[in-house]
Amino acid sequence: AVGDDEYANPDPADARHDLDFESAALYNAARRVPAVSAQLRIMDGGHDWSVWQPGFEQAMSALGPTLSTVPPTGLGDTRYQATSAGGVSEHAVGMSTTDAIVVGDGWTTKLATDQTERLYGVADLPDGGVLATGYTKGDLDGRHPGNTTDDAFVASLDAGGKTRWITQFGVAGTADRIYGLATAPDGGAYVAGYTQGALDGANAGDKDAFLARVNPDGTLAWTRQLGGTGEDKAYGVAADAQGAYVVGSASAALPGTTALGGLDGWVAAYGADGARRWVTSVGGADDDRINGVAISGGKAVITGLSGGDLLARAYTAAGRQSWTATVSTPETDEGAAVVPLADGGVRVVGYTRGRIGVPAGGADVLAVRFDARGRQQEAAQLGTARDDGVDAFGEPNLYASATRISGITGDGVFLKADR
Repeated sequence: AVGDDEYANPDPADARHDLDFESAALYNAARRVPAVSAQLRIMDGGHDWSVWQPGFEQAMSALGPTLSTVPPTGLGDTRYQATSAGGVSEHAVGMSTTDAIVVGDGWTTKLATDQTERLYGVADLPDGGVLATGYTKGDLDGRHPGNTTDDAFVASLDAGGKTRWITQFGVAGTADRIYGLATAPDGGAYVAGYTQGALDGANAGDKDAFLARVNPDGTLAWTRQLGGTGEDKAYGVAADAQGAYVVGSASAALPGTTALGGLDGWVAAYGADGARRWVTSVGGADDDRINGVAISGGKAVITGLSGGDLLARAYTAAGRQSWTATVSTPETDEGAAVVPLADGGVRVVGYTRGRIGVPAGGADVLAVRFDARGRQQEAAQLGTARDDGVDAFGEPNLYASATRISGITGDGVFLKADR
């Protein structure tokens, strides 16, 4: 199905299939290879159906027979299961039809209205609780009756999965979505995403990225909007005692930056009071996007896509580049997330369509470790004969199993299968 909040699906009953961040972050490359994938929205075509109709029809002629809109049968009532051994518990998020679900050790909590909810982040709290974030088309917090467009929300659950508070916010009649979440040192949250409205001053054009600070009691401390004349989104955020770093993409120059060409990645730093310390564009003449950020060794380390290659880069608190590293093959390589390591290094995870290790076929999961100076230490490529990648976002028609395997390059690895 096609459509999104600005260009709605003509069939309201089919709106749950509308485009979302998955297509923007994972499947949006402009491919002109027959039967590779259905490109629902390409960078040089935007929403222009005449541009992407031929490629869409060609790809769907091959992809269509493999798709199904019929829910699986015989699965029983239990769709989610969590197990734990020892003192470590892990949380997962997902969707069941239209509801948001958070799963912990021994509990499952549903965040639901009569409309659609989607979860895009989960983070542990110091007291054993968990934060979850995403967006809702309904009245999730009980203070937004009549809402029918996407509102951002943050929920706090205690260690037993009981909801402590839900904070919902947005501009009436427009789309406001959260894609990134980070726990603040005081137990609050930083969340990042985009708005079509004006959360903080006027909208600069189309979609603006935003960063919001939520206090430990759920009150909204502040929101900061950042945008140019085009479409701007924030995908990831990381926080420490000094504030937060947020990353994303922009189709035109952001305030204080210069457009580099095509779609640009960007990274910005904000103080705990919401004051923007600095912002800079990332990339080159081709399309670039920054998907993830983490703080390691006192530096903000980002990752994403730059000119078809995986990019990793570290910035000091003052915004100076500390190091830059790329992982490059003749095919597409992209970073999705950054995991900080105790020695000040990082592990970057994403995907590659090329050969880093032993390719399995299609797009494979890629994990690369860099030391504190940005030197590549090791890389692992794993997958199946079909496409594999790092995707933190659940879908109603994805039934997955996850197994933690210890001892591979010193860390746990999660293998995910859709069957």
